[in-house]
Amino acid sequence: MSSRIVYSCNMSNIEQIHADKTPVRIHYIPEWAERRNLSQADVVREIGADKSLVSRWFAGTLPKDEYLEKLAGLFGTDVHGLFRHPDDDWLTRFFRDKTEEQKERAIEMLRLFFREHDKTGTDG
Repeated sequence: MSSRIVYSCNMSNIEQIHADKTPVRIHYIPEWAERRNLSQADVVREIGADKSLVSRWFAGTLPKDEYLEKLAGLFGTDVHGLFRHPDDDWLTRFFRDKTEEQKERAIEMLRLFFREHDKTGTDG
């Protein structure tokens, strides 16, 4: 005679069991959208994704590669940038506590440094 063990699972309390757990979000898509003043509806319209997909991304789901490329283009970063907070770059940190005058002077210096040479090879 064989004995059989039956396991049952009550799925009704799953929400209670996991209520205190927040899914780990590895990207910063909501922060990038906020930085660019874009709503979820704007993102849907600009990259042609379904609104339920965009909603899931804002909740933490990782987009597929094809959408990562589109999102990076929309936000003016590269794909790797989506995994860093928009403020987490050296240039943003550098300018964060500067006055408007200091920012303008730094920008002017960068313009001088990177200006194009004329066709004779001298600065023009």
